[in-house]
Amino acid sequence: MPSALPIATACVLGVLGTTLNAAEPPGRVSFERDVAPLFRSACIGCHSGSDAKGGLDLTTTHTAMARGDDGPRIVPGQPAASPLLDRLIDGSMPPKGKSPRPTAVQIERVRHWIQQGAAWPPRLKLSRYDMTTDRWAGRDWWSLQPIHRPAPPPLPNGLTAANPIDRFVQAKLAEHRLTVNPPTDRRSFLRRVTFDLLGLPPTPGQLANFLADPAPDASRRLVDRLLASPHYGERWGRHWLDVIGYTESDGFEHDKFRPHSWRYRDYVVSSFNEGLPYDEFVRQQLAGDVLPNPSRKSIAATGFLVSGEWDEVQHVGSSKSEMRRAREEELAEMIGTVSGTFLGLTVHCCRCHDHKFDPLPQVDYYRIRAIFDGVDHSRGSKPGNRSILSDAEAKEIAQTKAPLIARQNTLNTELAQVRQLLPSEATLKAGSQPDKTLVDGQHGKALNAAHTYATLPSKTSYHQPPLTVECWGLARTRNKFNVFVANNPKTSEHWELYSFTGKGDFTVYMPAYKPATIRSGVVITDGRWHYLAMQFDGKSVRLFVDGKQVRHQVVTRIRKPGPLGTLDLGAYSPEPVGCDGAVDDVRISNFIRPITRDAPKAFTADKHTVGLWNFDAIRSGHFVDGSRKSGSPDVQEARRLEHRLTDQLQTVTTQIASLAPPVGYIGFRHQPGATHVLLRGDIKAQGPRVTPRGLSSLADLSGDLGLPADAPEAQRRRRFARWVTNGRNPLTARVMANRIWQFHFGAGLARNTSDLGFNGGRPTHPQLLDWLASELIRSNWDLKHMHRLMVLSTTYRQSSATRPKAAARDADNRWLWRFTPRRLEAEVVRDAMLAVSGELNSTMYGPSVQPFTVTVFNTHFYHLFDSPDARFNRRTCYRANVITGRDPLLDCFDCPSPSVATPQRRTTVTPSQALALMNNSFVLRQARLFADRVRRLASGSPSDQADWAVRLAFCRPATRGERTPLANLIRNHGLNHACWALLNSSEFLYSP
Repeated sequence: MPSALPIATACVLGVLGTTLNAAEPPGRVSFERDVAPLFRSACIGCHSGSDAKGGLDLTTTHTAMARGDDGPRIVPGQPAASPLLDRLIDGSMPPKGKSPRPTAVQIERVRHWIQQGAAWPPRLKLSRYDMTTDRWAGRDWWSLQPIHRPAPPPLPNGLTAANPIDRFVQAKLAEHRLTVNPPTDRRSFLRRVTFDLLGLPPTPGQLANFLADPAPDASRRLVDRLLASPHYGERWGRHWLDVIGYTESDGFEHDKFRPHSWRYRDYVVSSFNEGLPYDEFVRQQLAGDVLPNPSRKSIAATGFLVSGEWDEVQHVGSSKSEMRRAREEELAEMIGTVSGTFLGLTVHCCRCHDHKFDPLPQVDYYRIRAIFDGVDHSRGSKPGNRSILSDAEAKEIAQTKAPLIARQNTLNTELAQVRQLLPSEATLKAGSQPDKTLVDGQHGKALNAAHTYATLPSKTSYHQPPLTVECWGLARTRNKFNVFVANNPKTSEHWELYSFTGKGDFTVYMPAYKPATIRSGVVITDGRWHYLAMQFDGKSVRLFVDGKQVRHQVVTRIRKPGPLGTLDLGAYSPEPVGCDGAVDDVRISNFIRPITRDAPKAFTADKHTVGLWNFDAIRSGHFVDGSRKSGSPDVQEARRLEHRLTDQLQTVTTQIASLAPPVGYIGFRHQPGATHVLLRGDIKAQGPRVTPRGLSSLADLSGDLGLPADAPEAQRRRRFARWVTNGRNPLTARVMANRIWQFHFGAGLARNTSDLGFNGGRPTHPQLLDWLASELIRSNWDLKHMHRLMVLSTTYRQSSATRPKAAARDADNRWLWRFTPRRLEAEVVRDAMLAVSGELNSTMYGPSVQPFTVTVFNTHFYHLFDSPDARFNRRTCYRANVITGRDPLLDCFDCPSPSVATPQRRTTVTPSQALALMNNSFVLRQARLFADRVRRLASGSPSDQADWAVRLAFCRPATRGERTPLANLIRNHGLNHACWALLNSSEFLYSP
């Protein structure tokens, strides 16, 4: 059959032309006005770029008019010969479900456009980002538009509201035929706002004072007191650490602990407490080390950039390609944290391609990558612990330290000269059980080598022949048990006497000679004291056990023995593993002393004795060398001089130590090289070079930072920090205003607080969000001002009671017709228990508490323990936040892993939560201490105890219906059990 498609198309077009003639646009059709909107909304999503479907690219006139495999898709002047128009008419394009169907009017405009020659401005390039559709956000997306300050709307039906927040909320409620709940009672408001601002329960005294204050501004003054509390920074600092995914360990395979990460946490807490303006808070975290006049705080703030995980294995122990891939992952995590935290966009999602949902081209990712390309977690295997002193401070401290160091060197020299005149002293090095350092010996006291060793500076006479070493030793097992070690910690040049692992015989080891190991063959691990001796004349070694020669070995020197740094007596380890023995008197002589079976139990000194120690006379942790007469006048004078010099040295050393630079985990900086787009994110597919820039899609702010491609590293971050906090940047203020709202009301006005892009959806109250963002900027970025506005609003102070009709209309409370009660977060549950029991340790700042021991076996294993020690009762934000050392109680209550950023915590209800509250050792101990506190406050009456327990736990008196059964529980099962039951109750765990 002859081609029927042109005839059919002509018929359809004829019908359309007849039907739509009245709607036909007058005059000439404008491509930009009449056709481009349809292409953007219905076509560009599939027909653009190098992977355009069907090879049809509708982004430019050149690509749109190009000839395909089956001919041109658009034939200017010939609608009937243009397959593109056919697909629109027959409904095959756009595919069903992809985009809204074009209207007949839109199709007719395309026909007219083709008929009139398909004119397309040559410089006009269409982009899927030009406009928002139901599948992606365009440059007209709400969060990318300038912030306007809308006037609070008028209220219907004679309603009044002094707080602008309430006017916006009540107007929206009226649209949905809803009204706010009545105000909550003052006690519930106190408990709610105290938990929200401090993360702690109010005390009975605070409740009594607030209820007794009838002044109209009582609530405002209460809020001011709470915002002035140092606990405010701890509470809101913890929120911030959630948002950024702050961790105190590396994660990944090794999960090494970061002992100096706490500097950043302390910076966050103090910044909230001090009311640091939010824009400055942002700038310091991005570029605090390169801003004008940097301080310790602003430098510590840059710990933000390296607050996430770091894969040491891939960065240090891999091939170059794997290390480069790991570096790309590190930067992607950094960019994702920066963009999500401050801009509320998922910029890291366009690392391999243009963003699928937001107007973020791939090049934007690499432009921002160029900004942070000079920031590293580590330098090789060296972790990112670095001084947080500014250059000016470091220079000033160096000038102060220089004369102190010179004085320290002089004192050390003088002390060394004086100590040549003194008997040597062996310093006690206690192990894990200091009370077991000494045991009964062969004569008086002996050194317990299972728990202790003693060390002193070595002398040439301790290891150069001729030499005789004698001691009394006791070994119980065949594990290695050192008697005497002359050691050089920097080399293997040393020698030692020991009973050997597995053999149990008396042995000497001298690696500078051959043979290095000389065994006696006589087992001494029989649990008895033995007189052990060695003679060494430089050519041979003789070993003696109980005065009898048991071995004579000729030795040959194979290398010159190096200098020996220390001499150690005993186990030679602060934590000896498997040692089981003791050492009594030790004597070293600088000649070949005759050894007889008639050995003295206590050695004496003579002119050949160069070292003599027994363990009866311990003075300030030292064992005195008895080879010299300590009572002689010259020794006494030298001792007095030594004490004076030691005191002076201690003073100078303390002064120098006080000038040690504070260290924080802030990473390293270097000047980055060229940054190129990586095509498809492939490190081997390098694209065009980029310059450091901000985002290109903001309506009222260019991303141009005015930087060349090779700009200095410091300049890149400094300019970017200013771009982020520019008042014309619509994202920064919107994101933070939305976060504060979320933490007070349980959900943001835009539900995903770290993604204000397409997937985050539109805000429920867009005008309110813009008003709040503008108010944040207008208040000089004052976060405490925003708290006051929100918590003093009627919307916040309303009751949490449910109403069936309202719940049926708005089950999720999106329109805020009531206050949504919320379960306390995991840390707040723990802190509240400590507060109620009276055990909360309010110490602020400083190194994190580490409620775990660490075992290192390729990776780091964190073994948690529960301790009643007061230092472990600090607020939970001060506990070391490691990735694999998770607390089971906190985990039960949805404490997030620090390995990921958590802008919104989930809230689950599981049986394990009830079981943890019933059985966890921490909960049981706090219940017992809670009961002890009640006993101190209340009389012995169960009724009075019940009332006090409820007052402390719930911030209210017990009702009549509660007092009687609780008093009966106390009588029958004890106060401890009653307090435990209160800590398990829903009222304790929820903010009203």
